[in-house]
Amino acid sequence: MTSKNVANVGSIVTEKTIDSQSLLAMVNEARKQCGEPEVRNNKFIEKVEDELDGEHYTKSVVQKSNKTSMVVIDMSIKQALRVAARESKAVRRSLVDKLENMQEAHIKSGKSATGLVEYRQARTLKMTVEAVTNLFDLMPNLAPEAKQTAAASIINPIVGFNAIPLPVIEQHYYTAGEVAEKLGVTANKIGRVANANNLKTEQYGKFFLDKSKHSDKQVEAFRYNDNGIEALRHIISGAAVA
Repeated sequence: MTSKNVANVGSIVTEKTIDSQSLLAMVNEARKQCGEPEVRNNKFIEKVEDELDGEHYTKSVVQKSNKTSMVVIDMSIKQALRVAARESKAVRRSLVDKLENMQEAHIKSGKSATGLVEYRQARTLKMTVEAVTNLFDLMPNLAPEAKQTAAASIINPIVGFNAIPLPVIEQHYYTAGEVAEKLGVTANKIGRVANANNLKTEQYGKFFLDKSKHSDKQVEAFRYNDNGIEALRHIISGAAVA
């Protein structure tokens, strides 16, 4: 890390990079317009570091006029777009538009063909993030692991590296068909029993993305954990759920 006087920092935005203070100002302006509370620098830096974990960026400690210090991170516009994607839907839309316009302005001011390629990549990433977000809006019950897996499978090929890691799933989750085979009944009966007894909750499993049986659409499908299987076993055998 390097230290520098905050008076010399300012709001730095170049063709390829933006500093965290400039991005934070944009975030808080968008949050204010959307009626959301502002985020403090230390919390924002934690979010940036988490999003960019394992990637290259520049981190500095700067001295403020009140003798305290703060962390400033310089990142690429592409990285800033991913940080912006972690905001709420309304805030995110405002931010990605501003970042895209910022990149486009640099391209129009006579920057290189390489910059044009990066701009197009950033635009593609923006559109992909919006598509993934809209998909998740239609499927509010999806487990976090399912959302992370879906986002990784869609976004990682676009950016060309594992920007979003696959989640670590600590236990196995079973489809209705797998549970039916274990209990000697049909998958339809598993679904009916689960619905009738309100078993499609986090205690008994999670919702994952699955292909619809009747079309190519991706749909929410509940998968059962060991607790879910035991609960179904008790109900089907005539006993009460513990």
